[in-house]
Amino acid sequence: MASIISNQTLPACADIIDVSAFNHYITLLAAGMILILALLEKRRFHPEVCGGRPALIVPLPLLDGYDNRFSYAAAFGAVINIISTLFTKLDTTLTDSFNVPLWAAALVLQFRVLEACITCFPLFACISTRHKLAGAVLGVTYSSILLGSTSAEAVQAYCQIVPAVTVSQAISVLIYLPVVLCFLYLIFKFLHAITECIRSNTYITTEPLKRVYTHQQQYVRLVLHRDYDPSTETTTCDKLIYRSVAGFKYPVRIISVAFILLVLLYRLGLALLLVGSLITDLSEFYFVGQNFSIPVGETRFYLMTPVVLDLLVGVFYITTIVCVIVTTFYIYLFMKSYRRHLLRMFRGNKSFILDQLPKPHIMMASSMRFPGYQVAYMLWGFGLLFVALLVAGLMLTYVIYLTIINHILTDVLLSLLQTISVPAMALLLFYLQVVLAKRVLMQEKIKVTDDTPPLNVDNRRFYECFNYYALFGNLAIGIFSCFWRILQGLILGVLMVGRLDHSIYSRGWEHRDKGYLSYISMLHVENAHNHPVLRVFCDLLLTALDKDGHQHTYQTPVRRNTKALRRWLVAYTLINNPGLAQRRKSVTNQKSQFTRIPEAELECAVDWPIDGGISSSVEFASSGRNVLVYQASPQDHSDL
Repeated sequence: MASIISNQTLPACADIIDVSAFNHYITLLAAGMILILALLEKRRFHPEVCGGRPALIVPLPLLDGYDNRFSYAAAFGAVINIISTLFTKLDTTLTDSFNVPLWAAALVLQFRVLEACITCFPLFACISTRHKLAGAVLGVTYSSILLGSTSAEAVQAYCQIVPAVTVSQAISVLIYLPVVLCFLYLIFKFLHAITECIRSNTYITTEPLKRVYTHQQQYVRLVLHRDYDPSTETTTCDKLIYRSVAGFKYPVRIISVAFILLVLLYRLGLALLLVGSLITDLSEFYFVGQNFSIPVGETRFYLMTPVVLDLLVGVFYITTIVCVIVTTFYIYLFMKSYRRHLLRMFRGNKSFILDQLPKPHIMMASSMRFPGYQVAYMLWGFGLLFVALLVAGLMLTYVIYLTIINHILTDVLLSLLQTISVPAMALLLFYLQVVLAKRVLMQEKIKVTDDTPPLNVDNRRFYECFNYYALFGNLAIGIFSCFWRILQGLILGVLMVGRLDHSIYSRGWEHRDKGYLSYISMLHVENAHNHPVLRVFCDLLLTALDKDGHQHTYQTPVRRNTKALRRWLVAYTLINNPGLAQRRKSVTNQKSQFTRIPEAELECAVDWPIDGGISSSVEFASSGRNVLVYQASPQDHSDL
């Protein structure tokens, strides 16, 4: 093979950097930057200890983040090499140096995952930190170091290939192109942030976290209109063609996952093209001008020719291109399905979700698994689809070419037609039943304006006779229908492996699909924390309280729910509402949130801070107004 690497012919640039050692040493620098950012923040828990420093740093807002979406996505694209090494190699050098046995390989993998998290952490923390100048300076430094190591790794991979193999050299450089572009984007963003901080003389962002975003306010305005239904997609074109929806914005989590999938798909496509070029070199080296055939009677039956090899290599390239296009389309459909499903949940439509949901803590854990599951499932789906299409394409191409070169195409086609005639007759009987049911057996429309006729039999005698014949004829149809069902299940199973927005199991068994469960749980968490109506309503309440000067309500320390406090609150309620004294012992349902009291019996409303959750709501029977009073527990009845 022309591209085999020889140690004697390697140039000096083939050994620039030890990637494994660099990944270990860069972790120390990353830990130092994390410590610096942590010391800049002050924690709220035990602020008196060490001046409230260091504090816990949030790398990126995966729960309710909408700002800096593309910066976070670029950070994921920049560290895609580190993420890829978790799957391609488990750092055998580290395993051998510690003499780790085989059973501890999983622990080594978890150690590598922790190391990769620490290595990637500064890029995200420098984007999310409130200390913009410090984060930008650290971000530029760290991004420049990683960019230099990535460039050295790309040059080293380029030099390890024989200069005559131009395709392999080009692919070895192009595979690092997205990573380099992401690093350049981050460096530009950090430099822009430094410039803005110096120009505005603002180094720390003092603004509080956003309670509501612009697109959520726009959604609430639009949803007040009765005809607004952004989740409706009636036609196939609506489901395939992307159209922007007012009042909706993809969060950081979805944008990051989609970008990771696109970058990994790009690298997988280039890697397969590189494998195709190596296969071409192998075929040219071993099968130049050779024909393999076996004697059959007076003729020879050809099994392999140079043309067959060229066709098979062409099938390999075509399969690679088709898989890349199909997987890219899957990512696009996933984005549309996520938007459609989430908008349905915002409007209260949960018909597409599991009938019986798991417990909340299981759903919370499943929602955290979604990003990793989506990437892993999509990679597995790409691999299975590639193998299935490649095997089918190679077999079909090889059989067709053999029938042509051996001059047996006519015989094969005749045999194939005879074989197909049997299911064709069964299919004809199948559609004959449909035509007869529509034209002969069904009653006519009751009204001309009706869309469909009633589901009633018109010619009962003919129905019974034909149904008796179909009892035997449908046995053959059932055989081929069952085969087609199995084939469809196999095809859809391979195609739907990478899509978590659709379960590969039937209705009633969807809860066993862990990937689909993670997607559904993620939607529920998103709906619980980022519902636009909820966030806008809470923002309006908190804004009104801030304007009225009631901030102290949220700063009042919670008093202990003691027995003496409960007695005093009961007495205070009964003094101000004497009519409640006759009703206290008649309260039997302690879980009730509302107690209906006639307005005439309430002389005054209770006005004290509500602490410890020991008050309930009383609703006036006449006006419907609510007043907060104390609802005594059974043990309090004997206290007063």
